[in-house]
Amino acid sequence: MQELVWPPPAGASSSQNRDTSTAGLPLPHPEAYEGEPREYARALMQRKDDIEKEIEDLKDVLNSHGATLQTQLVDNEGYPRGDIDIYAIRHARSSLVRLQNDRQTVSDLLATALQNAFSIPSNSSSDSDSSNILPNGNSSSTASSTDPNQINGVSTTPEWPEKPIARVNTVAASSPASQAGLQTNDMIYDFAGVTHTSQGGIQAIGTVVSRSEGESLRLLVLRGGGEERITLSLIPRTGWGGRGSLGCHILPV
Repeated sequence: MQELVWPPPAGASSSQNRDTSTAGLPLPHPEAYEGEPREYARALMQRKDDIEKEIEDLKDVLNSHGATLQTQLVDNEGYPRGDIDIYAIRHARSSLVRLQNDRQTVSDLLATALQNAFSIPSNSSSDSDSSNILPNGNSSSTASSTDPNQINGVSTTPEWPEKPIARVNTVAASSPASQAGLQTNDMIYDFAGVTHTSQGGIQAIGTVVSRSEGESLRLLVLRGGGEERITLSLIPRTGWGGRGSLGCHILPV
Protein backbone atom coordinates (compact mmCIF):
# COMPACT_ATOMS: atom_id res chain seq x y z
CA MET A 1 0.00 0.00 0.00
CA GLN A 2 1.43 3.36 -0.99
CA GLU A 3 0.86 6.48 1.03
CA LEU A 4 -0.11 9.53 -0.98
CA VAL A 5 -0.08 13.16 -0.09
CA TRP A 6 -3.66 14.44 -0.15
CA PRO A 7 -3.58 17.35 -0.48
CA PRO A 8 0.12 17.51 -1.41
CA PRO A 9 2.48 19.45 0.87
CA ALA A 10 3.54 22.87 -0.27
CA GLY A 11 6.38 22.58 -2.75
CA ALA A 12 5.47 19.13 -4.07
CA SER A 13 6.09 19.05 -7.80
CA SER A 14 3.43 18.11 -10.32
CA SER A 15 5.64 15.27 -11.57
CA GLN A 16 5.73 13.80 -8.06
CA ASN A 17 1.96 13.95 -7.90
CA ARG A 18 1.63 12.24 -11.28
CA ASP A 19 3.96 9.44 -10.18
CA THR A 20 1.74 8.54 -7.22
CA SER A 21 -1.68 9.29 -8.69
CA THR A 22 -2.38 5.65 -9.53
CA ALA A 23 -2.03 4.33 -5.98
CA GLY A 24 -5.15 2.87 -4.37
CA LEU A 25 -5.33 4.85 -1.14
CA PRO A 26 -4.93 8.63 -1.16
CA LEU A 27 -4.13 9.65 2.40
CA PRO A 28 -3.68 13.05 3.99
CA HIS A 29 -0.03 13.64 4.80
CA PRO A 30 0.89 15.27 8.13
CA GLU A 31 3.46 17.51 6.42
CA ALA A 32 0.63 19.15 4.49
CA TYR A 33 -0.90 20.23 7.81
CA GLU A 34 2.19 21.31 9.71
CA GLY A 35 1.09 23.34 12.72
CA GLU A 36 -2.57 22.36 12.13
CA PRO A 37 -3.01 18.98 13.87
CA ARG A 38 -6.77 19.31 14.08
CA GLU A 39 -7.08 19.98 10.37
CA TYR A 40 -5.00 16.87 9.72
CA ALA A 41 -7.33 14.85 11.94
CA ARG A 42 -10.37 16.26 10.12
CA ALA A 43 -8.81 15.33 6.77
CA LEU A 44 -8.31 11.76 7.99
CA MET A 45 -11.90 11.62 9.22
CA GLN A 46 -13.11 12.80 5.81
CA ARG A 47 -11.05 10.11 4.08
CA LYS A 48 -12.46 7.51 6.49
CA ASP A 49 -16.00 8.67 5.66
CA ASP A 50 -15.23 8.37 1.94
CA ILE A 51 -13.92 4.84 2.39
CA GLU A 52 -16.96 3.81 4.42
CA LYS A 53 -19.24 5.15 1.69
CA GLU A 54 -17.37 3.11 -0.91
CA ILE A 55 -17.71 0.04 1.30
CA GLU A 56 -21.46 0.52 1.57
CA ASP A 57 -21.70 0.96 -2.21
CA LEU A 58 -19.85 -2.32 -2.76
CA LYS A 59 -22.11 -4.09 -0.29
CA ASP A 60 -25.05 -2.82 -2.33
CA VAL A 61 -23.43 -4.30 -5.44
CA LEU A 62 -23.16 -7.69 -3.76
CA ASN A 63 -26.74 -7.45 -2.54
CA SER A 64 -27.94 -6.63 -6.05
CA HIS A 65 -26.41 -9.94 -7.20
CA GLY A 66 -27.85 -11.83 -4.24
CA ALA A 67 -24.35 -12.50 -2.94
CA THR A 68 -22.25 -11.97 0.17
CA LEU A 69 -18.56 -12.41 0.98
CA GLN A 70 -19.31 -16.07 1.75
CA THR A 71 -21.42 -16.93 -1.30
CA GLN A 72 -20.06 -19.96 -3.19
CA LEU A 73 -19.12 -19.14 -6.79
CA VAL A 74 -18.93 -22.75 -7.97
CA ASP A 75 -21.52 -25.51 -7.99
CA ASN A 76 -21.29 -28.89 -6.28
CA GLU A 77 -19.23 -30.26 -9.15
CA GLY A 78 -16.71 -27.43 -9.00
CA TYR A 79 -17.88 -25.57 -12.10
CA PRO A 80 -18.52 -21.80 -12.11
CA ARG A 81 -22.13 -21.09 -11.35
CA GLY A 82 -24.17 -19.87 -14.31
CA ASP A 83 -26.90 -18.16 -12.30
CA ILE A 84 -24.76 -15.30 -10.97
CA ASP A 85 -22.35 -12.72 -12.34
CA ILE A 86 -19.13 -14.20 -11.02
CA TYR A 87 -16.88 -11.46 -12.43
CA ALA A 88 -18.89 -8.65 -10.80
CA ILE A 89 -19.03 -10.48 -7.47
CA ARG A 90 -15.31 -11.25 -7.44
CA HIS A 91 -14.45 -7.67 -8.33
CA ALA A 92 -16.73 -6.29 -5.58
CA ARG A 93 -15.31 -8.74 -3.05
CA SER A 94 -11.67 -7.93 -3.77
CA SER A 95 -12.39 -4.20 -3.69
CA LEU A 96 -14.30 -4.59 -0.44
CA VAL A 97 -11.42 -6.41 1.25
CA ARG A 98 -8.97 -3.74 0.08
CA LEU A 99 -11.16 -0.93 1.34
CA GLN A 100 -11.66 -2.61 4.70
CA ASN A 101 -7.88 -2.78 5.06
CA ASP A 102 -7.64 0.86 3.99
CA ARG A 103 -10.23 1.81 6.60
CA GLN A 104 -8.20 0.10 9.31
CA THR A 105 -5.09 1.95 8.18
CA VAL A 106 -6.88 5.30 8.33
CA SER A 107 -8.43 4.44 11.71
CA ASP A 108 -4.99 3.69 13.16
CA LEU A 109 -3.61 6.99 11.84
CA LEU A 110 -6.69 8.83 13.07
CA ALA A 111 -6.31 7.52 16.62
CA THR A 112 -2.82 9.01 16.83
CA ALA A 113 -3.86 12.20 15.05
CA LEU A 114 -6.71 12.81 17.49
CA GLN A 115 -4.38 12.42 20.44
CA ASN A 116 -2.02 14.98 18.92
CA ALA A 117 -4.85 17.31 17.94
CA PHE A 118 -6.35 17.55 21.40
CA SER A 119 -3.07 17.66 23.26
CA ILE A 120 -2.15 20.94 21.54
CA PRO A 121 -4.30 23.99 22.31
CA SER A 122 -5.81 25.68 19.27
CA ASN A 123 -5.60 29.40 18.64
CA SER A 124 -9.05 29.61 17.05
CA SER A 125 -11.82 31.24 19.05
CA SER A 126 -14.25 28.37 18.54
CA ASP A 127 -11.74 25.79 19.79
CA SER A 128 -10.80 28.04 22.69
CA ASP A 129 -14.43 28.21 23.76
CA SER A 130 -14.85 24.45 23.62
CA SER A 131 -11.57 23.87 25.48
CA ASN A 132 -13.13 25.40 28.58
CA ILE A 133 -15.29 22.30 28.94
CA LEU A 134 -13.54 19.20 30.24
CA PRO A 135 -14.67 15.60 29.75
CA ASN A 136 -15.43 15.15 33.46
CA GLY A 137 -18.17 17.76 33.35
CA ASN A 138 -16.13 20.49 35.04
CA SER A 139 -15.04 23.73 33.51
CA SER A 140 -11.37 24.61 33.21
CA SER A 141 -9.82 26.65 35.98
CA THR A 142 -10.17 29.91 34.07
CA ALA A 143 -13.82 29.33 33.28
CA SER A 144 -14.84 28.04 36.71
CA SER A 145 -13.23 30.96 38.49
CA THR A 146 -14.99 33.60 36.38
CA ASP A 147 -18.32 32.07 35.39
CA PRO A 148 -20.93 32.58 38.15
CA ASN A 149 -23.20 30.05 36.46
CA GLN A 150 -20.77 27.17 37.12
CA ILE A 151 -20.31 25.73 40.60
CA ASN A 152 -18.12 22.60 40.79
CA GLY A 153 -19.17 21.67 37.29
CA VAL A 154 -22.90 22.07 38.06
CA SER A 155 -24.57 24.69 35.94
CA THR A 156 -27.13 26.98 37.56
CA THR A 157 -27.97 28.93 34.43
CA PRO A 158 -31.72 29.04 33.65
CA GLU A 159 -31.38 29.12 29.83
CA TRP A 160 -32.20 25.49 29.30
CA PRO A 161 -34.77 23.99 26.94
CA GLU A 162 -38.15 23.45 28.53
CA LYS A 163 -38.11 19.70 27.94
CA PRO A 164 -35.47 16.97 27.57
CA ILE A 165 -34.93 15.31 24.21
CA ALA A 166 -33.58 11.97 25.44
CA ARG A 167 -32.89 9.78 28.45
CA VAL A 168 -29.70 7.76 28.86
CA ASN A 169 -30.64 4.10 29.05
CA THR A 170 -27.20 2.49 29.35
CA VAL A 171 -23.55 3.57 29.34
CA ALA A 172 -20.77 1.13 28.44
CA ALA A 173 -17.67 1.03 30.61
CA SER A 174 -14.58 2.81 29.20
CA SER A 175 -16.68 4.30 26.39
CA PRO A 176 -16.49 7.94 25.24
CA ALA A 177 -19.83 8.54 26.99
CA SER A 178 -18.50 7.06 30.22
CA GLN A 179 -15.30 9.09 30.01
CA ALA A 180 -17.37 12.22 29.47
CA GLY A 181 -19.20 11.54 32.73
CA LEU A 182 -22.57 10.55 31.26
CA GLN A 183 -24.60 8.28 33.55
CA THR A 184 -27.62 6.00 33.25
CA ASN A 185 -30.94 7.88 33.66
CA ASP A 186 -29.37 11.25 32.84
CA MET A 187 -31.89 13.43 31.04
CA ILE A 188 -30.36 15.14 28.00
CA TYR A 189 -31.80 18.60 27.35
CA ASP A 190 -29.31 19.73 24.74
CA PHE A 191 -27.02 17.52 22.64
CA ALA A 192 -24.66 19.79 20.71
CA GLY A 193 -27.53 22.12 19.83
CA VAL A 194 -30.13 19.40 19.29
CA THR A 195 -33.13 19.92 21.58
CA HIS A 196 -36.74 18.75 21.78
CA THR A 197 -37.68 21.44 19.26
CA SER A 198 -35.12 20.35 16.65
CA GLN A 199 -36.38 18.91 13.39
CA GLY A 200 -35.91 15.15 13.29
CA GLY A 201 -35.98 14.73 17.04
CA ILE A 202 -33.60 12.17 18.49
CA GLN A 203 -32.52 11.11 14.98
CA ALA A 204 -30.84 14.50 14.64
CA ILE A 205 -28.45 13.45 17.41
CA GLY A 206 -27.24 10.55 15.26
CA THR A 207 -26.62 12.94 12.39
CA VAL A 208 -24.52 15.22 14.59
CA VAL A 209 -22.52 12.31 16.02
CA SER A 210 -21.80 10.77 12.60
CA ARG A 211 -20.09 13.95 11.37
CA SER A 212 -18.34 14.90 14.62
CA GLU A 213 -15.85 12.14 15.38
CA GLY A 214 -12.99 13.57 17.39
CA GLU A 215 -14.80 16.83 18.04
CA SER A 216 -15.96 18.05 21.43
CA LEU A 217 -19.77 18.13 21.73
CA ARG A 218 -21.50 20.01 24.55
CA LEU A 219 -24.29 18.28 26.44
CA LEU A 220 -26.72 19.83 28.91
CA VAL A 221 -27.78 17.09 31.31
CA LEU A 222 -30.22 16.94 34.20
CA ARG A 223 -29.32 14.37 36.85
CA GLY A 224 -30.69 13.06 40.11
CA GLY A 225 -34.36 13.74 39.48
CA GLY A 226 -33.69 17.35 38.55
CA GLU A 227 -31.29 18.22 41.37
CA GLU A 228 -28.21 18.70 39.19
CA ARG A 229 -27.78 20.59 35.95
CA ILE A 230 -24.49 19.58 34.42
CA THR A 231 -22.53 20.57 31.32
CA LEU A 232 -20.53 17.72 29.79
CA SER A 233 -18.08 17.52 26.90
CA LEU A 234 -18.43 14.33 24.86
CA ILE A 235 -15.99 13.40 22.08
CA PRO A 236 -17.34 10.69 19.73
CA ARG A 237 -14.70 8.21 18.59
CA THR A 238 -14.62 4.73 17.13
CA GLY A 239 -12.10 2.09 18.09
CA TRP A 240 -12.66 2.43 21.85
CA GLY A 241 -13.43 -1.28 22.17
CA GLY A 242 -17.20 -1.36 21.76
CA ARG A 243 -20.01 -0.56 19.37
CA GLY A 244 -20.65 2.89 17.96
CA SER A 245 -18.72 6.07 18.63
CA LEU A 246 -20.46 7.00 21.90
CA GLY A 247 -20.87 3.76 23.82
CA CYS A 248 -24.27 4.65 25.20
CA HIS A 249 -27.91 3.94 24.42
CA ILE A 250 -30.38 6.79 24.61
CA LEU A 251 -34.16 6.77 24.36
CA PRO A 252 -36.56 9.52 23.29
CA VAL A 253 -38.72 11.10 25.95
